[in-house]
Amino acid sequence: MSNSSLAELQAVTSNTLRNEVPVEALRHETPTQGKTNVLEARHGDPIPMYGDVNARGFKTVEDLSVADCVIAHLEAEEVDAVFGVPGGNIAPFQQALRKHKSMRFIIASHEGGAAFMADGYARATGKLGVCMVTAGPGATNALTGVASAHLDGVPMLAISGNIATDRVGLMAIQESSSTHGVNTVEMFRQACASSSIVPDAQSFQRLLARSLRTAQGLPGGAAHLSVPANIARQPIHRASVPTTRGAFRARPATAPFEDLRAAFTLLRTARRPLIFLGAGAREAMAEHAETFTAFVTQHGIPVATSMRGKGLFSEREALSLGVLGLAGSKRAEAYLRDGVDVMLVLGSRLGEWASRSFHRYFQAIHHVIQVDVNASNIGQFLPVRLPIVADVGSVMTGLAELGQMIGPSSGARVQERWAQVMALTEPAPVIRTPQDRDSVKPQDLMAELDKHLSPDMDLYIDMGNCTGWTSHLLHITPPARIFYPCGLSSMGWSCGAVIGGKVGRPDRAAVAVVGDGAFLMNGTEMITASRYRVGTVTIVLNDNFLGMVNHGEHVQDRTVPLEDDYYGLGNPDLKAFSESLGARAYTVNGPGQLDALLPEVLRRADETGQPQVIVAHIDYREVPPYGDRFAAVASDAK
Repeated sequence: MSNSSLAELQAVTSNTLRNEVPVEALRHETPTQGKTNVLEARHGDPIPMYGDVNARGFKTVEDLSVADCVIAHLEAEEVDAVFGVPGGNIAPFQQALRKHKSMRFIIASHEGGAAFMADGYARATGKLGVCMVTAGPGATNALTGVASAHLDGVPMLAISGNIATDRVGLMAIQESSSTHGVNTVEMFRQACASSSIVPDAQSFQRLLARSLRTAQGLPGGAAHLSVPANIARQPIHRASVPTTRGAFRARPATAPFEDLRAAFTLLRTARRPLIFLGAGAREAMAEHAETFTAFVTQHGIPVATSMRGKGLFSEREALSLGVLGLAGSKRAEAYLRDGVDVMLVLGSRLGEWASRSFHRYFQAIHHVIQVDVNASNIGQFLPVRLPIVADVGSVMTGLAELGQMIGPSSGARVQERWAQVMALTEPAPVIRTPQDRDSVKPQDLMAELDKHLSPDMDLYIDMGNCTGWTSHLLHITPPARIFYPCGLSSMGWSCGAVIGGKVGRPDRAAVAVVGDGAFLMNGTEMITASRYRVGTVTIVLNDNFLGMVNHGEHVQDRTVPLEDDYYGLGNPDLKAFSESLGARAYTVNGPGQLDALLPEVLRRADETGQPQVIVAHIDYREVPPYGDRFAAVASDAK
């Protein structure tokens, strides 16, 4: 630590011990920029938003085609797999990928599945996910997957083909221009951070660089480029190609020191503080988990997470309240219900999933401190007492340093906080109906899965009742990870994402949990996993209904029986379906069966590369833990 930083901390220590920083001194306005920050105090010069290109390392290549230039940039980013569906208008990219043996082109069954694979790859690796599709219907098919990634802040580059420029306006096959067909550039512009068409080879590098910076920026998201077929083949006379990873990655702003001081004072003096971790804290927790855990332990501050942040803080830690939000834990709900005077939000937008459908308990919180790299995410739901536009990691480390210098306000206060958390209990899951002979309770199924979670496992959870059951009943301890697509809440996401995740991290077990309705949407991607020997494990919750809709409507109108076949799926044989696509499939229809089966299934997936599918016949009558969501929908319908 530099002398200037130490002097500041010592001054704060002296002032704080004599007289806490008054709350009235905190900012109530919108976030401000340009203050002195911790890293400036340590290292002198402010860190630029983007790195100096020349300092990062580039080389010049003569007459490199546009398609080959893309591959060169992806290699520099250490991307080793691209996902897509081939077509005539992206033939130059397909041919370029064929030449580069270091990069696999994973051909999906459907462009939407390819985009979901790229999403899973990015989440599992932290690298850029790349999806390549042809013009027209190829691009429109990919839209949902690209939008899903973007709304979850997943870095993705989507490249779609387009007809040759000399055919524009002639109603060429799959024309995707403003003249004829569907204008896919404008379409993606509504679903991505940026979307552009490449007008010529010499403009391409500028547009590619902008797309890479946008996708890997702060906040991250999806970027789209539409490349006409003739331009993809054209040479760039002096192409500038990066030689190292990170040339297009943003460096986050660090937290201003006065904001850290104010946040620390609020947390230190609070009677019932809470720290809330969202998915925006994922990178920070990967780097600073030990520091963060030591800080909350020292000060006795309980930690809850959003659904997308589940497992960032070990759910086996004494101070963990689990998920706070829809389908969250009862301990987290009870702590919030009994009152919170200061809540520090790290990397969450506090949307409907995270806020339990914008529950009134949140609105009773006295002081909210919200930290996010994106200023527009701050204050969307709750009035924010202290907004901080900065890197979450810098806040974690800054608070920890202040904690070491100043310490807790008193031992008695810390003991009181610990006692409040230890008094909370998590009741056993309520099973509402008798056990059938031919099904398993979803609560029992989750308990059996929970027993086999391992440090090297990544879970990809689909949208539906499976979302609520896993969030409510699984306990995630890092380095195990769990991923949800809450932004767009796309059914069928996990069928592709689990494949992309396993391609990117073959060293980790990749397990999807999906409902039967969602599996029918994208389960055909099982043939992709089989063809490329991607050893995934998929657990299908099979109740022969669109269960979330079925239960939700039943809450709104009790005269509608759950047994009504209106939302039924036709009772397909999902085991035979999976086997026809090259998977090895199993059936679970009673308690204890998953517990006995899962270790062998995980072993086979790892050793053989053959995808494994477990079709678990669950009791459709069991009500998923979506009380607040169902109540909100019922209220809106009145």
